[in-house]
Amino acid sequence: MSRHTSTIVVVALCAAATLVAVAYAAGKETAPEVVRAQRFELVDVDGKVRARLTVASTTGPALLLYDQAGGVRARVWLTLDGSPYLNLYDANGRGGVSIFPGTDGNPGVCLRDKEGTLRAGLFAEGLELADEQGQRTWSAP
Repeated sequence: MSRHTSTIVVVALCAAATLVAVAYAAGKETAPEVVRAQRFELVDVDGKVRARLTVASTTGPALLLYDQAGGVRARVWLTLDGSPYLNLYDANGRGGVSIFPGTDGNPGVCLRDKEGTLRAGLFAEGLELADEQGQRTWSAP
């Protein structure tokens, strides 16, 4: 190989290495230390909102998860006094399960039917069952 050809090969290899290094560095942007916003939305490939992280003035911070039809299926939130809640909803957005610590030291799990009526509650202080109208039919202790 001639000296001229060797120089061209070395220059080409250096140029290629530089391009690879620049491409690698471009993909390694540093993430900001803090990102601030009033709401974040996660969307699917069709642009539908599937998750939302927000702070509402009436309920405090919340994470909501949506199904493909746009209905809320899960919500984790804090009340204004800081009490955490977890709500899991049925496909209609009414029935489901609620879990909460209780503000009076009486944590609970509540079950709602497809109409949204409270049908059963398990609390640290006892168990309650209700009819279709939400009227207590049995409790213990």
